[in-house]
Amino acid sequence: MKKRNLLLLLILIINTGNMVGQKSYFFGEHYPQKEDELPKSKAGHHKVTRVPKKQEAVKMEKVSQNTYQLSKGWEMADSKQVIASSKSIFDPNYDTSAWYNATVPGTVLTTLVNQGVYPDPYWGLNNLIIPEDLCRTDWWYRIAFNIPSNQEDKRTFLRFNGINYKAEIWLNYQFVGKMAGAFASNEFEITHYLHKDTQNVLAVRIFPPNNPGIPQEQNSVSHGGNGGVLCLDGPTFICSEGWDWMPGIRDRNIGIWQDVQLIFRKDISIQNVQILTNLPLPETNSAKVTINVEAINHTSETKTADIKIQIDKSELSKEIELKPLEHKKISFIPDEFPQLNIKNPRLWWPNGYGNPELYTMHLSLMQDKTLSDLQTVRFGIRELSYELTIQQLGKTKRILFNPLDAYANHKVIFDNLQKVELSPNCWIPSIKENVEAGIEELVEDQSNPYIIIRVNGKRIFCKGGNWGIDDAMKRSSRERLEPYIRFHKEQGFNMIRNWTAESTEKVFYDLCDEYGILVFNDFGLSTENHNLLPADYDLFLDNVNYIVTRFRNHPSIAIWCPQNEGFPPAYIENGISKIIAEADGTRHYLGNSRTLNTRPSGPWNYIQPTDYYTIAQGFASEVGSPSLPTAESLRKMMSEEDLWPIGDVWYYHDWLKGQWGNNAFIQSYEEGINNQFGISSGVDEFCRKAQLVNYESYRAIFESWNSKLFNTTSGVLLWMSHPAWPSMVWQTYSWDYETPGAYYGAKKACEPVHIQYNMITREIEIVNTSLQSLSELQAIGQIISLQGKVLYEETSHLDISPNQVSTAIKLPIQNIPNECYFVRLQLRDKNRIISQNFYWISDKKPHDYTSLNNIPQTTLTGQKLTVHREKEELKGSITICNTTDKIALAIKLNIRNAKTEDAILPVYFEDGYFSLLPGEVRSVKFELPITYKQQNLKLTAEGYNIPQQDISTTF
Repeated sequence: MKKRNLLLLLILIINTGNMVGQKSYFFGEHYPQKEDELPKSKAGHHKVTRVPKKQEAVKMEKVSQNTYQLSKGWEMADSKQVIASSKSIFDPNYDTSAWYNATVPGTVLTTLVNQGVYPDPYWGLNNLIIPEDLCRTDWWYRIAFNIPSNQEDKRTFLRFNGINYKAEIWLNYQFVGKMAGAFASNEFEITHYLHKDTQNVLAVRIFPPNNPGIPQEQNSVSHGGNGGVLCLDGPTFICSEGWDWMPGIRDRNIGIWQDVQLIFRKDISIQNVQILTNLPLPETNSAKVTINVEAINHTSETKTADIKIQIDKSELSKEIELKPLEHKKISFIPDEFPQLNIKNPRLWWPNGYGNPELYTMHLSLMQDKTLSDLQTVRFGIRELSYELTIQQLGKTKRILFNPLDAYANHKVIFDNLQKVELSPNCWIPSIKENVEAGIEELVEDQSNPYIIIRVNGKRIFCKGGNWGIDDAMKRSSRERLEPYIRFHKEQGFNMIRNWTAESTEKVFYDLCDEYGILVFNDFGLSTENHNLLPADYDLFLDNVNYIVTRFRNHPSIAIWCPQNEGFPPAYIENGISKIIAEADGTRHYLGNSRTLNTRPSGPWNYIQPTDYYTIAQGFASEVGSPSLPTAESLRKMMSEEDLWPIGDVWYYHDWLKGQWGNNAFIQSYEEGINNQFGISSGVDEFCRKAQLVNYESYRAIFESWNSKLFNTTSGVLLWMSHPAWPSMVWQTYSWDYETPGAYYGAKKACEPVHIQYNMITREIEIVNTSLQSLSELQAIGQIISLQGKVLYEETSHLDISPNQVSTAIKLPIQNIPNECYFVRLQLRDKNRIISQNFYWISDKKPHDYTSLNNIPQTTLTGQKLTVHREKEELKGSITICNTTDKIALAIKLNIRNAKTEDAILPVYFEDGYFSLLPGEVRSVKFELPITYKQQNLKLTAEGYNIPQQDISTTF
């Protein structure tokens, strides 16, 4: 223990010089918690059986003409076992029967769970029985493969697209190279190490981080710490030491977490392709495309080659000559190639503003009329610009910043070290001297300090959420992530914040490109004056450079940001600024996620929905509220014994019972449910009531920002929209792809054209965040009793311009009964309903909705069910009918397996937690993956006063 204390002291001394100006440093736990402090389950943990080791055939999956992925046949063992064998792992006859069949891409823990060594850490308290020494052990990965016969005469390169934390790569007894940092992507030439005619043995030694830390397990008195000493090892997945929304992951997500590829070339290779698109804004009827590529001659002789490019039906080529070992930048510019002047381009737009159109560029390098290298790059034609308030020559200015023009000379534009504080917690950057290009002063709105993002010249009202990490175990396949990204599109979101870069991988950006989701992209630093800074600044900056260079062609990335909640130290700040200017130059580098052209983050705890209208201001990178999943989802997270009453398993899954900063946290949420809707007798009742709280809270967050659209607000991002694991706290959907109240509350508020009730002014507002003008609309506001009787109704006619909010009606006070009541709104375009909304209102302080419990139970019927196949989906609709004389409140639909009653997930419903008046009907569309067609399915409905019931025949 003395050695450990000495090590911590040494770390502190070393980092003191790096942390001047920080007020305090959070090192996390010094000692593991005592046994009596750990959470306890009434049911214990899952028992597991080791999966027998099998001889798995190596699979070399062909990715392109010259690229193969090593996707099957990997094996894994800890270093002690390798050393104890006293034999060379490069011997083709080496005995690996005691090794594990490895999951690649995947982490060490993913392999161990898949192989039945440890149980699913996401269920109950299983994570607690997985040993912490996984992150204090070196691990070996091994694969034996043969070169494809048609590639034997080529140069061969080995590419790793992501390891964590450090790696040594060996091939056939030879040291190939090393890697460091979770976000590095490295390529090694292995031509001279290969056996052309016999088997090759590739071995990768994975080293854990130097400072894995000790997680603090959440319990009834503590929510656990936010990180710890693992931050010293950034760039890595710092949250895997544990945060207040996920536990410590026992291997800290080390391993070969991204794919491994073999690439076969002749003598010249291409790399670091960059595609720049320039629009003649405000016009968008043409675009200039510039393509930069680096060519490398791997020989000691002068070589010539042809670079050929195809975009749609346009083809262009250029002959190049490279001196021995030369590394040359090659450019294709519109002045030289008229094909790069594109007329009427298909533009990439964020969700809600147009289609996210994508182009595909095929770039091939031909040497002696034979393919030497090939790259396929997807890109979008779009241009980003930003309204900002800055300081220039001692004067505060509101500007329109165009990075493409401003960064033309690859010089840093903004000086975040010379920032200016306009008011408490409101900072603006200074601008460098002699910067004129790409800077246009805006006369109006001089007092607004907040950023406004423009795409293709149009203002974008940013709505979305934070991703702490895509998956706590970094299982980041397309199959796993696509439903989550699609949920953001379906909710009407147009932005995800990649918090501290934890979700940085190609598939994440690919999906955001496809679904029109802008990305607010942090790098790997966290809270200033709290979390530790990296011990190796240069390693951190190397990984930043990898991220920027590798992902800069993705049209979805809108902002680079160095740090969560803070300004980085000067060395890192200057380094990142330089990387952005030189390697990208098409996006804004925002020097702080909060307070720099943005508002302070928070609140994160439950508050009354009306309070959001008071705090709504500016561009908010973090605003959130707890969001309990449905009872059905909870039953997948833990045993029935642990479901009720609330206890340790809840606390471990982020029911943050202990002190949270200076305040209690989950208590306000729990009290909000109990005080407003009444004390619950069990988990089903509690979760049912929670969904109304969730719906109302998440709707209010977005509607409060809507109400000040481009007046004093320009964007709001939830903390969080996405769960890292089965969580009780910040999310709009749950990890199992279920969509609870928070999802539909946010979805309702984020409609492009939306009618809403301002809880402060009692006015009915029409919000148009689309780019279309709308005329002759009809807004209808009704006050309705709990019995379904219309007490008041008013209609207003109006026109509304793009990106505008208008007031239609103000509901009177005198006609409102003393008890809880409903407000129903409709926005019509002639006879077509384009938006509708439904509120339960209590004028009591605090709000009292217990009278909703007195609404009689009712039933629903389903009619006109239609289902058809369209590509890889089943699409359908059903009409929900309330044929009774009672209100049907907060109706939730599910598609289920008709035999097992299990919910089919994911399903994308048009609406949920909606309400029907007596005699009212509503048609609801839905979509689900075609893979479920092989099951007998049915539709069910349930609601606040509706027990679950079937509403369709099987289909």
